[in-house]
Amino acid sequence: MSIECVISMLCYIIITITLSLVNCDITLKEKHHYRDVVVEMFFHAYDNYLDHAYPADELMPLSCKGRVRGHQPNRGDIDECLGSFSLTLIDSLDTLAVIGAIDEFSEAIKLVLRDVQFDADLTVSVFETNIRVLGGLLGAHFAAEFLRDSGHPLLQWYKDELVEMATHIGDKLLPAFNTTTGIPYSRINLRHGINNTRGRIAGDTTCTACAGTMLMEFAALSRLTGNPDYELKAHLAMEALWDSRHQVNNLVGTVINVHNGQWTRKDSGVGAGIDSYYEYCLKSYILLGDTEYLKRFSTHYTAIKQYIISNGPNLYEVNMNSPIKPIKRSMDSLLAFWPGLQVLWGDIDSAVDIHNMLYHVTVHNRFIPESFSTEFKPIWPQYPLRPEFIESTYFLYQATNDPYYLDIGKTVIDNLNKYTRVPCGFATIKDVRGSTHEDRMDSFVLAETFKYLYLLFAEEDDLVLEMDDFIFTTEAHILPLKLSKYNSNSSSSSNDMELPSQCLNMEIPWTEVDSYEKLLKKQCSVSRYTYELNGESIRKVKQMLRNRHNKMSLRVLDFGNAEHLAELKNMGISFEFQDGGKVLLAHNPNTAISEEAAQDGKDFMEEVIHIMKRVGNATDIKREMKRLVITEPLVEQKTFIAGPAMFGPQLGGEMRYQISGELVVPKSPVDGCSPFDDVEIIRGKIFLILRGGCMFVDKVRFAEKSGAIAAIIYDNLKDTTNSEANKPIFPFSMSGDGLEDVNIPSVLISRQDGLSLLSLIETTGYVQVLLTSDDQNIPEETSLKRENVETNSEDISHECSEKSCKNDNNEQSVVTPP
Repeated sequence: MSIECVISMLCYIIITITLSLVNCDITLKEKHHYRDVVVEMFFHAYDNYLDHAYPADELMPLSCKGRVRGHQPNRGDIDECLGSFSLTLIDSLDTLAVIGAIDEFSEAIKLVLRDVQFDADLTVSVFETNIRVLGGLLGAHFAAEFLRDSGHPLLQWYKDELVEMATHIGDKLLPAFNTTTGIPYSRINLRHGINNTRGRIAGDTTCTACAGTMLMEFAALSRLTGNPDYELKAHLAMEALWDSRHQVNNLVGTVINVHNGQWTRKDSGVGAGIDSYYEYCLKSYILLGDTEYLKRFSTHYTAIKQYIISNGPNLYEVNMNSPIKPIKRSMDSLLAFWPGLQVLWGDIDSAVDIHNMLYHVTVHNRFIPESFSTEFKPIWPQYPLRPEFIESTYFLYQATNDPYYLDIGKTVIDNLNKYTRVPCGFATIKDVRGSTHEDRMDSFVLAETFKYLYLLFAEEDDLVLEMDDFIFTTEAHILPLKLSKYNSNSSSSSNDMELPSQCLNMEIPWTEVDSYEKLLKKQCSVSRYTYELNGESIRKVKQMLRNRHNKMSLRVLDFGNAEHLAELKNMGISFEFQDGGKVLLAHNPNTAISEEAAQDGKDFMEEVIHIMKRVGNATDIKREMKRLVITEPLVEQKTFIAGPAMFGPQLGGEMRYQISGELVVPKSPVDGCSPFDDVEIIRGKIFLILRGGCMFVDKVRFAEKSGAIAAIIYDNLKDTTNSEANKPIFPFSMSGDGLEDVNIPSVLISRQDGLSLLSLIETTGYVQVLLTSDDQNIPEETSLKRENVETNSEDISHECSEKSCKNDNNEQSVVTPP
């Protein structure tokens, strides 16, 4: 995209843009299809666990049997999540409720109550047992309570029995906090506590995330039982970590001594070893209303922005004592949760950038490996079906309503089914560079991966739970926001709570986000009022924000949609299609249907300017419209207008770059969204494929890997006309993500032109095309039919010089085109 001209920003605005249409068309039917696919995937894993593994902790999907600790080779720390307590069943409980499988949810609770015990002579991770087992029981209880109290007939039998079980496992974990600092030991024996029959087993150190990811579950247990000890112990652990932070830069390390509070590993980042400590600083404020945690997260976030996110989207670790430069230039998969947390905080721009970086990793490797280099190459190439990237994708979709994130979700689902599905479940990928599996399916696959995928594609009417009433733990278990009222001294009534009028019109960071997380309970800067922590207040503010922000956005604008064009007109925005793929947008508030609509129009134009400036900064290459010339067979020779790509080598330029070759249509996959099977057909040729299924740049990358020399994508919108009409219904170009990793040129043509090429291939058997720039001379032998193609000779709107333009009042706004 490029800005050509801005006239009087505050009154009358004209912007000329080159549209960049992201391939993110998805119908409601297709969304429902993927929702149902996720449900089928969940039950493929869940049913196989019950059939082949229960009551074991995990399913071994290749062996089709349960993993029983001590019966299989010891895997080290990874086995410390196994406590002979049917881990996968407990971790799956509230997912059953979220996806609406209430019959199975009710029966699963009965299984847990009947069979599960917490007295095995096994040493388990305090952290993993808390987030998976205690969190799983609490999430199931709150889901069952909600359904029972809502009158669901299948849960009327439930009498809070899971609270008793949660108390039991909470009591098992509580001795871990008996340290000098209050920071809990990392391990505990379910039967013997800190000491077992063979001596002390807990160890002297623990990771920051291990100690700092207890408060949400323990506070919930205290609020349910009326016993403050759980919450107090977890709170003191958070206090100790906060007090141990670097007193100047406010960073924390990765591993700490539980006895003296000294850091034994000083790596500082947002990934493995620290991740969920930051998460619980913010979410503990949301859940409990304690503003001290808001202040702590804000302090930490400022430090992270300064030292860890200071050089673009790559999240490198630094030394907490000298964070000036990275200690290594690699990243781990667990940091993929960070964009989702940024959505909760309201830093959407940074979240988008980091998520895009992570998506590039998946494009290169199909999945995010456990660790990877700055070139996105695997270092630790394993993929255990982790949920963090999907979690962030879900929150970003909630924040932006951008169907781009649904497309990413579709790709994740398709890849999971294609590469990880086995007859007895879903198996870990041993190396993302190949397709070898490991006999492992962690419980978090059912607790998190499938839950977030379902929520990504579910409509509000699909959900039996009021998701606005809940917040997710780090294991994606649900805790109710009304928890702050449980056994607390608060006297305020949520039913009588009114939002402060002075807050309704202020610009607050989370107003871009259409989900409850955007409220994140910061205090209004113009009052001392803090939003009440409950679902009712959230719905009030959400509705207010929807009224303000449920308006036309450049992200969803479709110039082929009559309703969208009418909405622009109502806001006082007129538009004119120009040569070279440009659209002239003009805003005149006097023509809007109301003052409110005029303000919406102003907001829209400012969004356009903001987005185009950001995109414009990515590259200074001018991308004029391109030409596709049929050179053989000669009798069919003609020229089509083609849209340029925002990635890869550019046709034309100083080197007058153009390319010619045979045109072929790959057969598998038909959408070009995964590696091609018919490589020999594609190698050395130009391939033609339909838009849809994944991003443009993905199709081109797969084509390049198969040996194609160029790519032509034809549009999937039925209303696009052919280039011989000289003015397509919409001008277009292909968006992308930079120039570095795509090495073949590509163009986008209209649907009708694409169908013409397909027909020609079918009738003649051989078609050769030339891809060239709009301003290059076509070779004489290929210039027989150059009808209806005009050269774009102007870079700037007709009223404007290159760097400035004027309105009727001689007011001038200077814009340097990117």
